[in-house]
Amino acid sequence: MNNRTSSPTRVAQDGVDAVQADWRRERPDIDVKSIGIVTRIWRVGRYLDRLRNDRLAVWETDRATIDILGMLRRSGAPYRQSAGQLTKHALITSGGVSQRLDKLERAGLITRHLDVNDRRRVDVELTADGMKLIDSVLADALHADNDILDEVFTEEELEAFCALLRKFMLHFEPSATVRTD
Repeated sequence: MNNRTSSPTRVAQDGVDAVQADWRRERPDIDVKSIGIVTRIWRVGRYLDRLRNDRLAVWETDRATIDILGMLRRSGAPYRQSAGQLTKHALITSGGVSQRLDKLERAGLITRHLDVNDRRRVDVELTADGMKLIDSVLADALHADNDILDEVFTEEELEAFCALLRKFMLHFEPSATVRTD
C-alpha cells in the first residue's frame, strides 16, 4: 500500500497528452477528448498484457490455458462444466475451445466425460494438477497486479477507478449479471 496523497498539485504529462495536443493543433475542428481515454486504455492494456504474458511464461503456460482452468476453478466443486458452458464464456468458437481442451487433457490438467444420458454433451473437469496450476498462477498474477495498482493508486482512487471502468464496461456488456450468492 502506498502513502501518496490522492490529488497531486502537478500532473506529469504522458505520450498521449502530446498526441492529443498535436491533433488539437492540426484539427481544431474535431473533438479529440476520446484520445485521452481510449488511447490510454489501449496502451495500458498492452502493457498489462505483456506483463501477464511474461508471468505466464515463467509458469510455462499461456492465457488460453489459464482461461479454461480459471473458468473450471471458479465454478466451485466439483470443478466441472460442460464444454458448451466453457464455449459460451470463452468468447471463442467451439472448435477453438475443443482444441484447447485437447491440449489440456494431454497435459493432464483436465479430464473429459461423456454424459451417459446425452452423448452430445461432454463435461470437463479440473484435475488435481490443473487445480495446482491455476491456484499457483492465480496467486502469483494477482499479487503482481495488486503490487502495480498499489504503487500507482490510493485505495480511494482504486475504488473510483473500478466504478468508472465498470460503468464503461456495462456499455458493452449490458446483459452482465451479478452473482450474489
